[in-house]
Amino acid sequence: MQSAQQKARRKNAQVLDGSDIRELVENEGAFAKFVENKFRHLDADGDGRLSLRELQPAVADIGAAIGLPAKGSSAQADHIYSEVLNEFTHGKQDSVSKPEFQHVLSDILLGMAAGLKRDPIMILRMEGEDLNEFVESTAYEAEAVAIFSQIESGNASLRQCLPAALRQLTVDHGMPPASDSLVMEKVVEPALQELPADQLDRTASQEIFFQEFKKYLGVIARRLQECPVIVAHTENTFDGAGIRKILSNKFEFDKLLDSVWGDVPKEHKDRTSKKYLRVALDKLAASVNLPPYGAVDQVI
Repeated sequence: MQSAQQKARRKNAQVLDGSDIRELVENEGAFAKFVENKFRHLDADGDGRLSLRELQPAVADIGAAIGLPAKGSSAQADHIYSEVLNEFTHGKQDSVSKPEFQHVLSDILLGMAAGLKRDPIMILRMEGEDLNEFVESTAYEAEAVAIFSQIESGNASLRQCLPAALRQLTVDHGMPPASDSLVMEKVVEPALQELPADQLDRTASQEIFFQEFKKYLGVIARRLQECPVIVAHTENTFDGAGIRKILSNKFEFDKLLDSVWGDVPKEHKDRTSKKYLRVALDKLAASVNLPPYGAVDQVI
């Protein structure tokens, strides 16, 4: 059963399930108009083709849409940006025509829509209300005790325990990811600085932790009211159970591989490209309960 807190959060959530993307791509007239406007905007020199430089904004938009950090921020992200650019140019062209641009963009958008259909994303605006509800709820004491038992380490100070405890909270408690650099900079660290320094240096007994953690969460809730955080959240949990299940059944695994290989176009089976390997990986992911390709760096 959902808690009142979860229900309230979902009321303010925007759910992205890929339906809008599919609807756009499958409407030939609307998609052609969308591509026309996008192509004209990108074609800075008006020569009817998009150079590698002119394609960069489109690649950046696609990266942002799938949650990649800005280009240049990490080698992994840059590799994916390069792969997206290669999709447009087939790895060898120095420019693309409008029909080529439309064809590749259609494939990419439909792939994104398929991933969102399998694993919808909720866009949450976190303003501290849900966190306040959690702190004032009857569930807080039991949760705080459980968290303290996980992080308690002898003579650790509150300054050490409070941030560690914060990382145990999730969006279901009304807390955005504390490990996120923006959340850390705008919310977590300033809130900690508001607590008295002499208190933070005290050894964190369970009683002291219980009281000070509540105060800390109250300050964080107030800062979220002043500086709301937008979070993309999925309800799905990927624990590897699907992988174990499929690998334990050779018949089902072979059948799945045959199905995946059957989706690879015949003309590409002798020289399968990364594009089709990615399609295969995404289909495997859906069957073995993995997140979509590229969604979790530690898995891929």
